[in-house]
Amino acid sequence: MENEETTLVGQRESQPAVDLGDPFINSALVHTASACLIFVVVFIFVLPGILLTTLRREKPFQVDMRPKTRLSRQAYDGPDRPLIMCMVNSTSFQRPPPMTYTFEQVPSNLCSHVVFPLSGAADWSDDMLHYDYTHKITHPNLYREMVRLKKERPALKILVSVGEYEVNNGLFRYAAESMHATVQFCSAVLRWTLGNGFDGLVIHRMFTSGSPGEDRRGIIVLLQKLWVHFERHGLTLIVVFEPETDVFNQPLLGGKICSYVDYAVVVAHGFRSEAFADFPSPMRSRSSLNVTTDFDTAVQRALASGVPVHKLIVSVSLDGASYTLDEKADHKPGSVLLAGRSEGIPGLFTRCPGVLSYFEICRRLVFENWTRAWDGIAECPYAYSDDQWVAYEDQHSLMAKAEYVRNRSLAGMMVWDVSSDDYRGDCGSPNVLVQTIYQNFQSVFKLD
Repeated sequence: MENEETTLVGQRESQPAVDLGDPFINSALVHTASACLIFVVVFIFVLPGILLTTLRREKPFQVDMRPKTRLSRQAYDGPDRPLIMCMVNSTSFQRPPPMTYTFEQVPSNLCSHVVFPLSGAADWSDDMLHYDYTHKITHPNLYREMVRLKKERPALKILVSVGEYEVNNGLFRYAAESMHATVQFCSAVLRWTLGNGFDGLVIHRMFTSGSPGEDRRGIIVLLQKLWVHFERHGLTLIVVFEPETDVFNQPLLGGKICSYVDYAVVVAHGFRSEAFADFPSPMRSRSSLNVTTDFDTAVQRALASGVPVHKLIVSVSLDGASYTLDEKADHKPGSVLLAGRSEGIPGLFTRCPGVLSYFEICRRLVFENWTRAWDGIAECPYAYSDDQWVAYEDQHSLMAKAEYVRNRSLAGMMVWDVSSDDYRGDCGSPNVLVQTIYQNFQSVFKLD
């Protein structure tokens, strides 16, 4: 009996631990060996390539993320030199010929800053890589040409603006909901700005009218964090206050907000009437029309709220406000508009009811025999023909506004937008309106 047990034990010990004849075992071994081989191939051949590509993509960020020496305005613009910030409407590149705008027509020699608006603020923050990809598909030359302008004129600042076309912009409220969201937003914006080679941001509709106090406090904290990031890397941060904002109704609030920005832009145009033919940016309002919003009032409200003089940029528009009059014979400012169809006929190239670009207005004056007149109270011109009436800016009105800015030592003017100027010179000198502002400032402002 003992010998039989010894024999069985010996047989068990002599058998292999794994039955290599088992199909299941063979299949498992094959799959294991294949997985190991794939892992080796990926680790040795594929992974280094991915890492190398990633490092190449990150290299611009690593270089740009080095803190730069932040220059004061006096250091790069000179003392008491008003700025000229030139906004470019991206839709002007899709105008029908011959008025299709090109980058060669941007008057960069007359501007201290060139600002390109980008639409889709929510998408811009949510997925910046996808946003860039989409914009490069829809506007293939936009980013490349912006960089080219910078290379041609190193002193020129290239900025991008966000939020201008967002009617109810919840982007900043979302980013200010928590400190985690704020930090993520600021880091992503900084990374995107540096990675694309831009010099800063212009932010619209950050402080909309009627925002709850809690939302506003969170947005101010967001702005403060963003300012810290931008200041560290020498970037420019600008906030825009729309005409309807209630920020300036609160004493010192404007000053508090401006502690965290380089400049504050006050929109001093777009004061459109729906009942009477009036001016979109009068120097002073007409009391007979019971209108109290004008160029001077917009500036004074901002200053009274604590916005520093040296940070205040006041905007002007090169688009005119056009109307359809009720009485063809009554062409004076304050004339009653046609009920139900008060907006003027769209222009041939801009195709927007109630709005005419300056190059469309001047062509009417030169080639279509429209009548021009001047209003001494508004210090603005207007033109009319039949039942069509338009108020706009010309050389004389912009000279008065430029004098206003310079005499009060304001930071400068933002031109909204340069693609509405007579940039082809169809009516005279090219870019005559921007040139007018530049000539007024040139004794104290010259771009190298």
